[in-house]
Amino acid sequence: MKQRQMKALFGAVAATALMCGVASAGEVVWWAPNWREDAARELAKKFEAANPGITIKLEITVSDGLPTKILTALQSGSPPDLINSQHGWVVPYAQQGLLMPLDDVIDDKDDYYPAAIKYDTWDNKLWGIPYRIESIAMLYNVDMYKAAGLDPDNPPQTWDELIEAAKKLTHDDQWGFVITGGGEFGNTVFRSLPFIWENGGSIISEDMTKATVNEPAAVEAVKFYTDMLVTYHVSPPSTLQNDGTANRHLFASGKAAMYQAGQFDIPAVKQENPDINFAAMMMPHPEGKEPASILGGWSMIVPKDAPNPEDAKTFIKFLAQPENMSVLTYTFPARKSAMDGPKFQDPELTVFKNMLPYARTLPPNKNWIQITQAYFNGVQSVLAGDADPQEAMDIAAEDIQGLLEE
Repeated sequence: MKQRQMKALFGAVAATALMCGVASAGEVVWWAPNWREDAARELAKKFEAANPGITIKLEITVSDGLPTKILTALQSGSPPDLINSQHGWVVPYAQQGLLMPLDDVIDDKDDYYPAAIKYDTWDNKLWGIPYRIESIAMLYNVDMYKAAGLDPDNPPQTWDELIEAAKKLTHDDQWGFVITGGGEFGNTVFRSLPFIWENGGSIISEDMTKATVNEPAAVEAVKFYTDMLVTYHVSPPSTLQNDGTANRHLFASGKAAMYQAGQFDIPAVKQENPDINFAAMMMPHPEGKEPASILGGWSMIVPKDAPNPEDAKTFIKFLAQPENMSVLTYTFPARKSAMDGPKFQDPELTVFKNMLPYARTLPPNKNWIQITQAYFNGVQSVLAGDADPQEAMDIAAEDIQGLLEE
């Protein structure tokens, strides 16, 4: 009897092992963004050719509503195997117990830019593998500068200079400096928060215990940003609805002289208007202070409940190879060795490279997405004329404080 039981037990173990082997090698469902769909498909085919036992099923995502879409999938218990996520979302997801640690995926952290690794690190574990980093600067129309009597070789460096230039560049159906106020809220946060940092302010305290968005330095910066519409009228009436893409269209069509942009906007601007004459400048800052920007970019994450995590990790290792990371990103790669790629040596990218040392990481708070939504709502209320900056940020601070105390 015991012998038969042992045989049955060994048979069950063998069957289970066989089933696990089948489950671990197979399909990897990858949520990849639509703006690099061509590169994603190219790399998936290359990987499948080298790993015939694994297939990559691409599901293409769009930016609008993406953080909520990802969070819903992570909480559903039935997520994909691999997701491309913005850096700033990674730790909040991890703090909610929704991700799988990825320390075993890479063994060459020293080849990654420290800020990129820092973004994905919490509780001494790595929860995402960064592959793309970027920083915004400003694009300006050289011909419009000349027509307004401005020197295109000496663009604004300070806030006051930016305001004066924007005023001179605004006339008829042309706007001097268009800002974002609508669309996916991350667009507005990405472009307005750096002005708060430049002015010595913040949305929350460094220890993440206190809402600071209604303190003088932050409120002054929010006023500077929103004044482009409500006081100086150098941004169009459509500002409340405009996201980064809308502003790019205005710039490319010759209706906007300046706007905040990433290097990812340059090819699109040229495609929309091959004859446009433009250049990039560093982010203007308060007199005597330094530029700032958010270190933007993307990481690869594996959900805690991913059906096929081991194959997903194998695929990440492939995507993280310098030559493949160079293909996957069209801003800058998160690996230093991948930065040697020829496409990153374009002189047009110099200003964006120069902004990287001034780029900062976002606070690793589990409720950061909701915190920035509260801040965004406040900015919109100012732009809509429903509140002044202090009133709007007082309301935002109350909501944010509640989130910090959860």
